[in-house]
Amino acid sequence: MRSFLTHRWQLLLCLVLGALSVLAFAPFGYSYLLFLTLAALCWSWYDATPRQAFTRGFAFGLGTYLVGTSWVYNSLAVYGGMPLWMGGIAVLGFSSLVGVFVGFSGLALAFITSRKSLQRLALFAPSWVVFEWCKSWVLTGFPWLDIGYSQTDTLLFELAPVGGIYLISLAIALLASCLVVLFVQSQIALLKRAAVAVIALAVVLSLSLYSAQSPWGENSGEPLHIGVVQPNTPIERKWGPAYRNDVIAGLVQRNTELLEKQSLDLIVWPETALPVLLSQTDAAFWSAVRPKNAALLTGLVERHIGEQDRVDDYNAAVLHCGGASSSEPQVYRKRHLVPFGEYLPLRFLFQWVIDYLQLPMSDFTSWQQVQTLECGNTLKLGLSICYEDAFSEEHRVHTRDATVLVNISEDAWFGDSFAPHQRLQMAQMRAKELALPLVRSANTGPSVLIDHRGKIITQTKQFVSATLSGDVQPRTGETWYRALGEWVIYLSLMLLIVPMLMKFIRSRRKA
Repeated sequence: MRSFLTHRWQLLLCLVLGALSVLAFAPFGYSYLLFLTLAALCWSWYDATPRQAFTRGFAFGLGTYLVGTSWVYNSLAVYGGMPLWMGGIAVLGFSSLVGVFVGFSGLALAFITSRKSLQRLALFAPSWVVFEWCKSWVLTGFPWLDIGYSQTDTLLFELAPVGGIYLISLAIALLASCLVVLFVQSQIALLKRAAVAVIALAVVLSLSLYSAQSPWGENSGEPLHIGVVQPNTPIERKWGPAYRNDVIAGLVQRNTELLEKQSLDLIVWPETALPVLLSQTDAAFWSAVRPKNAALLTGLVERHIGEQDRVDDYNAAVLHCGGASSSEPQVYRKRHLVPFGEYLPLRFLFQWVIDYLQLPMSDFTSWQQVQTLECGNTLKLGLSICYEDAFSEEHRVHTRDATVLVNISEDAWFGDSFAPHQRLQMAQMRAKELALPLVRSANTGPSVLIDHRGKIITQTKQFVSATLSGDVQPRTGETWYRALGEWVIYLSLMLLIVPMLMKFIRSRRKA
């Protein structure tokens, strides 16, 4: 009974620790807190059975995502039309589904290693990273609140060009486990354990300092003068036919205001800024909305009608180059769609729910080819729409020819929640990983210009109609992450698979 109560209290503690971990991310920024909460989780796994490790990890993950992605409720119930009670159930179910990956991390660790062994502490970091990576692609993936994002204002951020987001996550988990190594009882002398912890810290800091001093590429051409429009258009107004002309006129007016102050090479509007289909536009339309001496990038919806009247809608963006160019716009089509928002997965299973509740939902088609939009020799845009920039590996592959990154987004669905701030940290990480500047235009903000070091140059406030402008320097060249991809995942998998095979071989010999 005593053991059961102890485990129950540990479950509650892990739930609270997971919730507290959210404070390490934007908009709070207590990045150091994550080292302590992860160390406490590592401690709870140190002497746990596989079942206990799973449930404690699940509790930690549940606490993290119940608090950290509470904005899901806002998207579903406030803007999505879902009944309030069902929105609450959906958030609980979603948080449980995502949180289970932390549980699997503990389960794998407890299965591979013995209780109260230093090997369990040594493999804590690779186990965490492997299942954090799994979370990014299983069931279309949800890489939100990966622990590396918490370090955008610390020295560990410098690891991003070396190994991407997962190298930072690995470093955090490694240093957290080193804290635990100092306090557990072991036959190995404390001095030796402390030496190992110091060596681990030295390696992490040395690699971070090396990266901080590395140029990671070079400038390509002259800086570009870029303007960003943040219209702050209410969702219901954007898609109301009676307001269509007013919405477009407001965007054009913002262009005029920007160009009255300075000359610009590119103006960026947000996701679905234009409430029209691409097929409803023509040369006269673009002549009216496009600035005369600047390129324009804007989001809208593109519709294809194919054989047998098959309709494919794409969440798209179009680029009209400036100058005398009057050619057809270049089109980017969104690759990674939002499940239950932009398409319905497992339609045979869930269609009745959508029909019964009469929930509003888009039905977009995904586009898989690599797409780079270009104006001139130096402006090659690596574009992402909405949360596509959350998927580091996809983003790396699909922006391989880019000299400037651009993200356009509609964040009104999140309301006044944590989500837009968390999205901004993801944008900083993508810029840092590839050592490329990033331009972000969001309907309700924040819209930002980010340099190739991942630092914010300028940004707007949220929920105001605003513009911003600044110089952005196109870049070329490679980072280690851009060239090698997810090598941290391969290393972590190897560190888990080798001891697992050794354990299997030993058990076979005993049998």
